[in-house]
Amino acid sequence: MDFTYIIILTVILIISPFVLKLASNQGKKTKQSLKFYFVLLLLTQILLVFLGGLSLWIFLTITVIQIVLLVLNQKFYTLAVILNFINTFVFFYGMIRLGQITGIQDTSLASIGTAFVVLTGNVLGLIFINKDKNLKL
Repeated sequence: MDFTYIIILTVILIISPFVLKLASNQGKKTKQSLKFYFVLLLLTQILLVFLGGLSLWIFLTITVIQIVLLVLNQKFYTLAVILNFINTFVFFYGMIRLGQITGIQDTSLASIGTAFVVLTGNVLGLIFINKDKNLKL
């Protein structure tokens, strides 16, 4: 039995309280840190897709657009996070379609890592665009 998804879920559950604690701080320095880590996760997605030997060009294109939006202007931050959720579906659909086309499930550590990074990016993105100053933990 493959325990990969159980491991990913466990890691996300362990990390979540720390991320939520960070979300409760709405300072400018915290927002800059969150933006930095969000961009870092996007760059990691690109690297892992190439290391996995996957040809998910739509996924890569959306990721590059997200990075550009984050660098351009603050008014595009929400759009970048929405694109990350869209990219989650694109990634999983692309992995399923590649498996159907080739007839084998192309699961590697890089593709599993990419899935983990994409899901973590969703959580981090929501925290990054959070504007509720009353959030308390």
